[in-house]
Amino acid sequence: MEQLNDKQVSFILDRIMADGVTDENLQNDLLDHYCCFIEERLLPGADFEAVYDIAFQNITPNGMHEIQQELYFILNFKKQTTMKRIIYFSSFITLFLTSTGIMFKILHWPGGPVLILISPFLVMLTSVILFSNSMTHWKSHSRMYNIRVVTGFASALLIAGGMIFKLLHYAGGAFQVVTGVFLLNLIFLPIFFYGLYKQAIENTSKTLINP
Repeated sequence: MEQLNDKQVSFILDRIMADGVTDENLQNDLLDHYCCFIEERLLPGADFEAVYDIAFQNITPNGMHEIQQELYFILNFKKQTTMKRIIYFSSFITLFLTSTGIMFKILHWPGGPVLILISPFLVMLTSVILFSNSMTHWKSHSRMYNIRVVTGFASALLIAGGMIFKLLHYAGGAFQVVTGVFLLNLIFLPIFFYGLYKQAIENTSKTLINP
């Protein structure tokens, strides 16, 4: 058994960080686990990178970032469940009020504009709650995920705020809506759907490898 030198330890840490592990405690745990595994199998004259590849296949065959995602899910399962309830309930109420308000408006019944006006306020409230929750785990997520969160939050506030301004006939409503849609269509949605595509490809690969 050979002791790893500083260069080899740095190589392992760089690989861990490059694979998307951002949590410092998890980085250190993985680094220690990798070093112990490699040192036990690194015989004199053996190729370090070849032994590293063996360690990768044994310790993190599906990628290191998956461990961080699983750890995050386990530690925050209850909070994630609460957030999903808020999202589903708020989405239902928002669509219900919007569709009902439109019906009232078309039929010239009283209360239509009020119902429509409440909807963007609910969107803004839900966005603030979700964004606050994401901010508490900012370092645990990837850079692209954080960009998606920020642009999604900003576009939701701008579009909802613009709708409120337009309904109340305030100036600046159109600018807010256009800016919000710009962020939504050109930044948030491409990142969001690319993430879904990447996840689908990974799931398909896992299915083919482990049918």
